[in-house]
Amino acid sequence: MAPRWVTKKSGSLEKFSKAKIIRGIRKSKSSMKHAEWVARRIAAKSYDKISTRKIGQMVVANLRKVDRKAATSFGKVFDRNWRGL
Repeated sequence: MAPRWVTKKSGSLEKFSKAKIIRGIRKSKSSMKHAEWVARRIAAKSYDKISTRKIGQMVVANLRKVDRKAATSFGKVFDRNWRGL
């Protein structure tokens, strides 16, 4: 499988990294088990040149299913205009 790329807000490209998603989720005080579960789901549904914004939305949507408090925490950092769940 060819490496997938992520389009950053600046327009630059970066290799897709499940580890980076897990680190971001762990900063929201979610468990490693939940962080890995969410990262696997996002990796399975991601596509080449997916935007960081779309990944963030996917993180919140999936994290909400297993840890609402962490989803809210992640959402506040991810989006300054966060309105809550």
